[in-house]
Amino acid sequence: MFSDAHCDTISRILDKKQELYENDGHVDAIRLKASGSLVQFYAAWIDPSYYSEGRLIRCLEIIDKFYTETEKCNIPVIKTAEDVTGGGALLSIEGGEALCGRISVLRMLYRLGVRAITLTWNGRNELAEGVGEGDTASGLSSFGRRAVCEMNALGMIVDVSHLAPKGFWDVAECSTLPFIASHSNAKAICPHRRNLTDEQITEIIRRKGFIGINFCASFLSEGGANITDIIRHIEHIMSLGGGGVLGFGADFDGVDDLPEGINGVEDMPKVINELGRLNYSQSQINAILYGNLHRAVKLILKK
Repeated sequence: MFSDAHCDTISRILDKKQELYENDGHVDAIRLKASGSLVQFYAAWIDPSYYSEGRLIRCLEIIDKFYTETEKCNIPVIKTAEDVTGGGALLSIEGGEALCGRISVLRMLYRLGVRAITLTWNGRNELAEGVGEGDTASGLSSFGRRAVCEMNALGMIVDVSHLAPKGFWDVAECSTLPFIASHSNAKAICPHRRNLTDEQITEIIRRKGFIGINFCASFLSEGGANITDIIRHIEHIMSLGGGGVLGFGADFDGVDDLPEGINGVEDMPKVINELGRLNYSQSQINAILYGNLHRAVKLILKK
């Protein structure tokens, strides 16, 4: 059994006119069930091509597809802390562009069932700047700070994956609840701009948040990747004391370069088997597989 904090499957199947039940991507309902999935986050990714106009409409189209597909597959939608226990699908947004700089839109998206927001993608929006803006990227804007505070009040998950370092530390300063990095790895193991420094990892540990290991090969290793590289990132974060915050955010259907041996969610048992070969207790393994994500979600969402 396992849970995962990030995939781009709904955005993909919307564009390809496919279904969640079965498709040719990384994730579908058949393979999720066969692999032992408990909780799966589904991101509404707002492609930069929609930023100038249509970004909120695009977001709503993805949300509509999410509900259409989860209803057809009879998958419960997670909206409260209690819902986590039964498993199901949690709706998130990847890219705060969808808010259009308005707190009212944030509140309405919450009413539509959105329970997590990745504040930026790689670029700049009304909330903050992403890692793609380089070393001079700024932190949270005044609107970004207001949005984080409102998300705390609503019981929404603040996701700092893709966020530039200054923005990360601004979130750490202004958020009163734990926050997550839904699909980010360790920069000490692979120095990609999308990965987290040890200081950032330690802060998430201190705040009792969550870090989801990303399966993008270029985030795992500079020269190609395999399942061993996934384990290297897990081991490093564990060495920092991350046994209570670590899990998965594989980024399925959002990346093209998966590690050797991983073709989609059907191969999660291979990673689980590798974890079983390490010198961890079963309780530690269960925490990584699903317990840590469930705990963090329950801490943040309303009851």
